[in-house]
Amino acid sequence: MTTQTLRASATPGPGSDYWPPETPVLQHRHLEHDFPVPVFGELNRWDLRSLGWNPAAGRHSAVLRFDRFVDEWNLCARELAIAQLNPVHSIVRRQGVHLAAQPVHVRTIRAKLDGLRRFASWYTDHLVEVPLRELRQADLDRFLIDAKQYTAPSAVTSAVGAIRDLHIYDALLTGGGIPFRPWGDETTAAVSGRRVSAELSTPVIPPAVWWPLLRSCWQYIDVFSNDIFNAADEWAALDRPPGERRRVTDPGSTLEAWMDAPGSHVPLHRLTYGRFTKGDIHWALLSLLVSDGHSKHLFTDARNPAVRSRRQKIRDALKNGRVTSVPGGLLTRPTELERLDGSRGPWIDGFDPATIREQIKILRNACYVFCAALTMMRDSELLSIKKGSLTTFHGSPAVTSQLRKGRNGTRRRNWWIIEPVAQAIAVAERLALNDDVFGSTRRNHQHDERLARFDRHDELGSFISEINALGQAAGFDPIPETHLAPHMFRRTMAVITAQQPDGEIALGIQLKHAARRAVANATTTGYATETPEWAAEFEHELQDAVASRLVGLWTTKDGAETRLAGAGAQRFRDELARVEDAMTNGATVGDERTLRSLLRDRFSTLRWGTINHCLGIPEQAACLEGMPADIAADGVMPNRCQPATCRNSVVTDEHAPIWIAEEQDLIQKLKDRRMAPESREQLESELAEVQRITRRFPDA
Repeated sequence: MTTQTLRASATPGPGSDYWPPETPVLQHRHLEHDFPVPVFGELNRWDLRSLGWNPAAGRHSAVLRFDRFVDEWNLCARELAIAQLNPVHSIVRRQGVHLAAQPVHVRTIRAKLDGLRRFASWYTDHLVEVPLRELRQADLDRFLIDAKQYTAPSAVTSAVGAIRDLHIYDALLTGGGIPFRPWGDETTAAVSGRRVSAELSTPVIPPAVWWPLLRSCWQYIDVFSNDIFNAADEWAALDRPPGERRRVTDPGSTLEAWMDAPGSHVPLHRLTYGRFTKGDIHWALLSLLVSDGHSKHLFTDARNPAVRSRRQKIRDALKNGRVTSVPGGLLTRPTELERLDGSRGPWIDGFDPATIREQIKILRNACYVFCAALTMMRDSELLSIKKGSLTTFHGSPAVTSQLRKGRNGTRRRNWWIIEPVAQAIAVAERLALNDDVFGSTRRNHQHDERLARFDRHDELGSFISEINALGQAAGFDPIPETHLAPHMFRRTMAVITAQQPDGEIALGIQLKHAARRAVANATTTGYATETPEWAAEFEHELQDAVASRLVGLWTTKDGAETRLAGAGAQRFRDELARVEDAMTNGATVGDERTLRSLLRDRFSTLRWGTINHCLGIPEQAACLEGMPADIAADGVMPNRCQPATCRNSVVTDEHAPIWIAEEQDLIQKLKDRRMAPESREQLESELAEVQRITRRFPDA
């Protein structure tokens, strides 16, 4: 990759004893982009975008600024920065400074420069007459006391780190640095007073938000995207380029012909924005519709008498019913779907240019949220996905992106995905105006027409409100308002995935957590720790699974009494009867969703088993008899189950073959005449208990 160097500043300021002004500040480094490499003599800023940058932080994160340092402090800051960017440079080694070969990350240098600026400002106000080499620990303690009073702990940490660099790089600083190690062997965190919690601070999205949010995103990606693209294509065809337009020579006749044409409707604004109000006539769109895309100005200049006349003609036609008005006005018809109230209808009432812009943005946000949740990629990794990144990895669908955290240079990696995620990425590719899949979907309104930046934090702040605005008309469940941030999706999906068999091993691979072996490590385990809300949700899912199987049991009884055995059979039968009464008397007879909800509520403690079902009622559980209260409080204990006698036990046709096989096995064993009397008595007792069950299934 080729680079070009920038010229040194014409006013170089104080010279360095070690670094010539024309020295490139990046040497022997992998460069991702062909941006100019700054030289040491640049006094104000070093643009290091040639190294690449984290798209989640923005291009400014690759810039080091020195314009707020003056005189000797400006030189000092640049000497520290170039040494940290080139730790194995020959100049560094000749001065006897031996550092780790890995260069310091630009983001870390930025933080240290901020800390150095704070110290330099304090030093100028309090110790300007004292050279750095003559500073004492007491002077630094005074700075620390002042800084802790007025500065955040993180900023104090940066300042302490910068002060310690004045000692570490002492031999490379013109005029010298601090000759002793500031604050001795104490850690920087301890000196600054910054508290480091062992608990993970990343919040988890609650289940009540997570599920309806993902369903809404998928509805946008799989269904609404087709309508949005069709409307956008229609608008692009209608809004002809200037070179294809021709002058409308007879606007009056053109307007009359349009009003007489079947299917002509006057478009109304769907949104309130700028000087436009929802429900007003969309004059610019109407002009394009009337002129077949050749003019936007048939109705726009209200000072022109001819324009006022045409406007009045439209109003009169609306008033006398000659034409009708519609929200939006474009011909694209939104998809009809089943709404939550059982009715059917379009998910949106129409499209106009502003609606298309709004819906394209929401669709892009839906793709981002869906992919962030189901790929568990970091924000920087999502933003690094380029067009054409869909691939396969070990035979499964995957997406290729840049792994950035804790790495320098190019680290292309694959993340496994499912087909819906691949579809979401394909939709996002169609929306993106540049090579970044999750980038801008529109240009700004300035003369330069640069792409508007994709601000995830701002977009996520309004995303739930935008989804809820469509509401039940779009078939969406209401989503509780909550704070969303990019890193929350990764953490939440990790909590869900960890509940699956071998989930932590899969997480360690998908999350790209470093580990010495291909199993879960401590980072992955802590990251996937469930919250109380999700623990309750997993229990709720278990109940849903039980309810679904109960629906299957319900639908196969064909009006006959369900054959049941066990001490809990009658209670089970009574609860089924209550559900049947509720379904018979309710307004939604035959609704499987309602049936499942009723069964889940009635059998909320039911545990589905291989040889029996357990009603899970602690008061009648044989497994809890004689157990200490603190242990019994945790609920039934399946490993102590007594299926033949416990009042929680329910045996169905599904279990009958196992019990009949057990009965036959006991009968066969009792045929042995040489069996000891005690053993025979025990087997006969067991057989009697088993036959109390099997006699309910004579033909099984």
